[in-house]
Amino acid sequence: MSPQEFNGGFFNHYDDPDEFWDDEPLVANARPAPPRPAPAPAPPKPPSPPKPSGPEHVRVPSAPARSRLVEVKCGLDRLPVSITLKPAWKDMFAPGDYGRSIMDAYRHAIQEMTLALVESGTIPPATIPSLRDAAPLLLRTRTDQEYTALYNELFTQPVHTDHGPGRGPHGEPGITVAAKRSQLISITIDPDWAVRADPRYIGQDIVDCCDRIRARTPAIVKGEVPEQVPDSEVAARIVEHKRKLAEAAI
Repeated sequence: MSPQEFNGGFFNHYDDPDEFWDDEPLVANARPAPPRPAPAPAPPKPPSPPKPSGPEHVRVPSAPARSRLVEVKCGLDRLPVSITLKPAWKDMFAPGDYGRSIMDAYRHAIQEMTLALVESGTIPPATIPSLRDAAPLLLRTRTDQEYTALYNELFTQPVHTDHGPGRGPHGEPGITVAAKRSQLISITIDPDWAVRADPRYIGQDIVDCCDRIRARTPAIVKGEVPEQVPDSEVAARIVEHKRKLAEAAI
């Protein structure tokens, strides 16, 4: 048939649903989506400022908060030369915290002194002598034990302990101070004794303990060894002197 005849009528392929849907469905022409804009680059980090150098830029930790009730002043050897305790001090701290409160004030005083020295460019005296300056003292020792004790005192800074004159109810020291010759280590105050003691005496007793520890430092006289004597010869004399003392002790 032309055109084909189906059941008495005309037929074309649009009348056959199977034939129509065998093809992919029609899709309207769509415009491609515009490309997404690239993310803006992050702004460059500013260059780090150069690290300062030199003694004028030495960084020193900030000092702890100042106490209104305890004031400590230190000498260049870093030991206290005065301690002032205000009348309200005993009421503001428990007796067991008396020593801690003074140590906190001491640390504040050391920080303040360090800051002042850095700002002024002042160099404090050395706490350990040179071998040249120590040689006259070492060469005067007469026994190996005396030599060893002096050497340790000069170069290792052992911790010394001293006590105040006050005594607790059982005879124990009212104040015990432990310190090197260039650092206060601890303050122990007997609570029962401290309750009855005048704050003025407590502060002075601690300073007196520090003075006695300070006095244990051997007196160094510089310049006793002539400059023309080389360091190697100074060291050789000390070694020979130590050898003789050790042999005599056998």
